[in-house]
Amino acid sequence: MILALQVIICVSLVVFVGRHLSQSADILAEKTGLGHSWVGAILLAGATSLPELATGMSAVVGINAPNLAAGGIFGSCLFNLLILALLDGVSGEQPLFPQIHISHGLAAGMGSILLGTAAAGLLMSQGGTTLQIGWIGLPSLLILGIYLLSTQLIAGHETRRQSEVSEHLVVPSQYDHVTRGQAYVRFGLPALAIVLLGIWLAWLGDQVAAATGLGESFIGALLLAAATSLPEVIASLEAVRIKALDLAVSNIFGSNIFNLAILASYDLVYLPGNLWFSINAVYAFTAIVTMIMTTVAIVGIIYRTDRRSRFYLSWVGITLIGLYLLGMYVIYRA
Repeated sequence: MILALQVIICVSLVVFVGRHLSQSADILAEKTGLGHSWVGAILLAGATSLPELATGMSAVVGINAPNLAAGGIFGSCLFNLLILALLDGVSGEQPLFPQIHISHGLAAGMGSILLGTAAAGLLMSQGGTTLQIGWIGLPSLLILGIYLLSTQLIAGHETRRQSEVSEHLVVPSQYDHVTRGQAYVRFGLPALAIVLLGIWLAWLGDQVAAATGLGESFIGALLLAAATSLPEVIASLEAVRIKALDLAVSNIFGSNIFNLAILASYDLVYLPGNLWFSINAVYAFTAIVTMIMTTVAIVGIIYRTDRRSRFYLSWVGITLIGLYLLGMYVIYRA
């Protein structure tokens, strides 16, 4: 009973804080001139993904369970792409993808590169190939390098895009009453709160799995992945509600990029050896499915269909749901 009450309280707080976090990110994007894509992909995604870092580090360092930590990362990446289908269904009269800027293909593409690198690292490790410097696997170093490159590319592209927009179009300010300093504070406080609540929620998810006897089973891992992804769900839904669709989508792609950087960071603290040798090979399949889903989203961003199906989703949303269910079924059977 006490555990159920804690879950209700925590989820309610995540919903409350997540809504404020999206609005504060919208304000920050305007006041700094960085744009919704950069703020969503780097700042908002970092805030909503930090619970995965905390829970994964405790799994790797505290209980020596790197496979559990990696499963949380890959499961979260897969679940994040499912959120895009949810956003597609609540984006208004038009499907989601025609309403967002084509520049999101950059963050999505970098995410696919990172997923491919992770899948290759897993497959090579399972094949007995040793590529490491000290105890750190070479795939981890590559992923961290690609992540840093991603942040630079997204920032540079968004800066040029914002500059071009300001030259040809005067965008009215929505937040004249907020200063830049206040914008940073208004984003920083809920960001810190969402990190702490996310860590608490992940812990509660683990307690629920243990109390129900699910433990580290497939359903238990799925529950933990959903729990750690709840901040992304709430923040993205609120961004859609305030018509900041670019912020919502960049949060999803940015979260996957950040998640893979988190996976690489686990290797830095996993002193018993190369982390990649301790991860189940089935997660290479998870990474590949997530990469396919990301590619489907990129096609949707470029093709920009403006028609929904009879299920009130575009073909992109339906395809993402189908791929997610297929991935979950194969992982469950593995």
